Amino acid sequence: GGPVSEDPRAAGRTAVARAVGQLPPLPPGRRRALIVLPDALSGDPTEVVRGAQQEAGAGVGWAGGGAGNNLRFVKTAQFTRGQAYRDQVVVIAFDAQEPIGVGIQHGWYPYGPPTQVTKARGTTAIELDYESAFDVYRRTASSRGVELDMRDFTRFAMTHPLGIPQASGEFVIRDPISVESDGSIRYVAEIPDGSLVRVMEGARADLLDAAAGAAAMARKGTPGPLGGAVVFDCVSRYLILGEGVRDELLRFQDALGEGVPVVGCLTLGEVGALGGGVPQFHNKTAVVLAFPA
Repeated sequence: GGPVSEDPRAAGRTAVARAVGQLPPLPPGRRRALIVLPDALSGDPTEVVRGAQQEAGAGVGWAGGGAGNNLRFVKTAQFTRGQAYRDQVVVIAFDAQEPIGVGIQHGWYPYGPPTQVTKARGTTAIELDYESAFDVYRRTASSRGVELDMRDFTRFAMTHPLGIPQASGEFVIRDPISVESDGSIRYVAEIPDGSLVRVMEGARADLLDAAAGAAAMARKGTPGPLGGAVVFDCVSRYLILGEGVRDELLRFQDALGEGVPVVGCLTLGEVGALGGGVPQFHNKTAVVLAFPA
């Protein structure tokens, strides 16, 4: 569905309708899951996911991730049915008789106090608590003994994303990209104006534990034998882990079970539903989809 750049929500609805339309009506007792793969560079992927959810309704498992281009943030493409597409969202729909397990975790924890987004535009946080977003980051870092200036921001932000608290007590993560000269901060995905947010932190061990937790959650959701699993892992997690990503892959495999086929990709943002709620677009997160045999 698309173009994503013109109407991302309509693109999400259209892609889901086309994918589901190729399946027979869902009989009682069967489960359905959707993999959502938006162009994360040409439009608002958060709106794509909202449109997908509007079309699919409740009782659906969600997974997926944004297509990028090796962090160049220029243009990307998706491939389906032997063709390459740009400025689109691809949705894969499938049904199963047995439960389809989905797990999602990130490993980030609160670092700073709750603050309110008092001015935002799209993916840019302009003001937090009526101050420039960077000033709040700097003060938060200073309270923990870290002196932060704009030149250091990218390095600091890699391990200190923004968290948006949810009713479940969990956080949707937003990945900072850059700080502008006016102190506003640009993120990979939407920053809702008026929302409460917190600066987060996480260590390598936390990210590895989250990978295992997401896989274990997916495994628990599919109680019978597994036919395989698909992992959507944020590319920024790889940037933090480096060669330690091999340990992350082992954690995925160990939690799913030895011999279970596992495939996956690094993504620019992830699609999943925290705590079984509505699907959202996440950053710095791992999503695992487990298929029954």
